[in-house]
Amino acid sequence: MGEGPADRVGGSPPAPLFAIGHHRPVYLWAGPGTIRMNRLKFMDAPVDESVHLEAHTLTGVTRLARAASCNWAYLTYNWGFPPEVEREDWEAFRQALPVYQAAGIRVFGYVQLSNYVVAGTYAAKDWYAQDPRGRPFYYYTGRYMSCWRHPDWRDHLRQMVWGIVQAGADGVFFDNPWHGTQPQYSAGAWMGSAGCYCPSCREAFREATGLEIPRQLDPEGDERSRQYLRWRADEVTTTLAELAAYARELNPEILISANDFDAVMRPSYVTYGIDLEALAKVQDVIMIEDYGLPAWRGGQQAGPERLVNNALTLRTARALIGETPLSVDPYDKGIGFDRVYSGRRFQQAIAEAAACGATLVVKGTEFVEADGTFTLLTAEQYGEEREAIGVYHRWLSERAGLYTDREPAAEVALLHPGAALWERWGALAPLYFGAGQTLLRAGIPWRTVRSAADLVGVTTLLHVAPLPEEWQLPEEIALIDVSALPGWAPAPPSFLARHPRLRALAAGFLGAAYRAYFRYRWARALIDRSGLTERHFMRSPGFDLPPEAQRATLLEVVGAVRFPRVEMETPVLVEPWRQGEQRQFHLVNYAESPQTVRVIFAESVRGEVLSPDAAPFTFSGTELALSLDVYALLIYR
Repeated sequence: MGEGPADRVGGSPPAPLFAIGHHRPVYLWAGPGTIRMNRLKFMDAPVDESVHLEAHTLTGVTRLARAASCNWAYLTYNWGFPPEVEREDWEAFRQALPVYQAAGIRVFGYVQLSNYVVAGTYAAKDWYAQDPRGRPFYYYTGRYMSCWRHPDWRDHLRQMVWGIVQAGADGVFFDNPWHGTQPQYSAGAWMGSAGCYCPSCREAFREATGLEIPRQLDPEGDERSRQYLRWRADEVTTTLAELAAYARELNPEILISANDFDAVMRPSYVTYGIDLEALAKVQDVIMIEDYGLPAWRGGQQAGPERLVNNALTLRTARALIGETPLSVDPYDKGIGFDRVYSGRRFQQAIAEAAACGATLVVKGTEFVEADGTFTLLTAEQYGEEREAIGVYHRWLSERAGLYTDREPAAEVALLHPGAALWERWGALAPLYFGAGQTLLRAGIPWRTVRSAADLVGVTTLLHVAPLPEEWQLPEEIALIDVSALPGWAPAPPSFLARHPRLRALAAGFLGAAYRAYFRYRWARALIDRSGLTERHFMRSPGFDLPPEAQRATLLEVVGAVRFPRVEMETPVLVEPWRQGEQRQFHLVNYAESPQTVRVIFAESVRGEVLSPDAAPFTFSGTELALSLDVYALLIYR
């Protein structure tokens, strides 16, 4: 297969352009616009200007191309400043673009899809999204969410796409495909409005359904809420498809991606209008930004054990997006809170993504130093981290053939609940993610399935919602209803969910706190110090492991030990694949230091161990003791 866009089918680009090892991207907001934006978003926070400007020069580019071995970069073209300000940023993009491309790095140009800076000639614009009371809705400090149906806003987006394509970029990247106001799921209830309540949006929904947009959402109990959320998600997908078509009309070889923000570990369908399955048909490569940078927090901390990972996201997303290539950009605490990650943590994230059939988009931007100054991965002092990234990138590039033409080989499967997951988030999400985390912690490989056609090779199927009526499962597949197990019953509706008036009062308080956070320094400082920002907006409870007794109940029902079996002290990702006659067994160590693992096979095998951390070696027999630093790939017959 060739590498030109003519080889694309639907949303699927040509292999190997976005294949593992071939696609080595970095997320790099830099230049004058990012300096200006960080100061606006974070209320005059200090920014290392020299580092942000250097990233667009040969010095910064060389550090990414050579040391980190990156070959794609996401660069900002449009932050949403008014044109009299942003012309500087457009010119900076046009100047940086040939420098990156000459170094062998292709470039996605960034479009801010859903919000703008309320300043200059934009201050009087009436294209802002409206809440039920007609008020604008904040997106960080000094910015409002926009109305996607406003004709002037749509013209503005087309102008931004035109500018990126005309500059000669290789792709267009749409950030924040969020539709208007964003409800929050808190205390077991949905609070706040969703989307835009301007006259145009209300009329459009009324024409489509004969209904009014609900002011308070109840996805589980209210059909009008469900109809509206489906309509809103369709608006997002349709708008993105129109912009993608326009970009391809300007240049048939242009490539399209978007920030499918945290589309698995949070109810992004309800909160933002992101329909991952539908958006996959629009994009050439899926990019999911989330808070899944691998981290094991067990044993020594108060509260539940916590295994932060992207395996949950990647396994689920693979089942939803079909053949569209998948990438992920994980954060730790979030923008404005993260120091530059250690080389080991970058390597864990790269390895986890590759093992799960995806590519890591290296976070290179919006880091802070110890004193709060914004910096970038390209800063001179982070040479060790860049080299650690480069070691893994070069290793994957040299062995890219091992990651193509494979089939998942996990015998345990977890059925995705479909629309029921966002409709009944409070009841089903803890079961779905809890079951996945239980299996992951125990070293039992599993995969997500959507249909009966996905069940080839599956011997055990777990589900948290009723099976589709038309399914006829083979007798050899053991079926486990997780919700029927002791300790796994769905939680009953919360107090707020049962009392709509109190929920409305709580929603009003939450909305007031949200607006104050982005308007007043004292409010932001108070809320950040309290930890609410991290706990409420950036931390997914889906990473908390269920109590040990609850996990034991599930593992007992899952039953007989499957081979190969891994014995480890702390969590290890175990991901099996089949490639022709060969078996692949990927191991990723989630711990902060190396550990010894034992792999036990059902029968004597012969194979080879490959790792970017050590020299390759062969093995044979029924057991293998292995010192696992970060990543190892066992290939055997």
